[in-house]
Amino acid sequence: MSKITILIGIALIVLGVGFYIGTGMVAVTAMIPAFVGLPVAILGFVGLNGSEKARKHAAHFAVMLTLLGALAGLGRGIPGLFKGAAVSAIAATLLMAALCIVHVVLSVKSFIAARKAREAAAKV
Repeated sequence: MSKITILIGIALIVLGVGFYIGTGMVAVTAMIPAFVGLPVAILGFVGLNGSEKARKHAAHFAVMLTLLGALAGLGRGIPGLFKGAAVSAIAATLLMAALCIVHVVLSVKSFIAARKAREAAAKV
């Protein structure tokens, strides 16, 4: 799961930097996906290289960040559709939300699978 976390983090960074450059580097808010993606990617690297306890904490913290990113993206993107906000702003926030939702869903599935594996091992 750590590799997926790193990929999602990098995708968010690319999204933020891409929209920032693509919109003429006018608004730093275009970098919000990158601001979410950088700590997510770092936490993914911690998950690859850290102790068992550090990996668990990193995974849970990364999910918390992507959950907040998904909520923020949806919270800004959906109202922007109705308010007539700039298409690039709507696209960036909704793409951020989509990437974050994918990470949350995959992480929850991974957490459930890990718990089931632990319970099965405890029964043996």
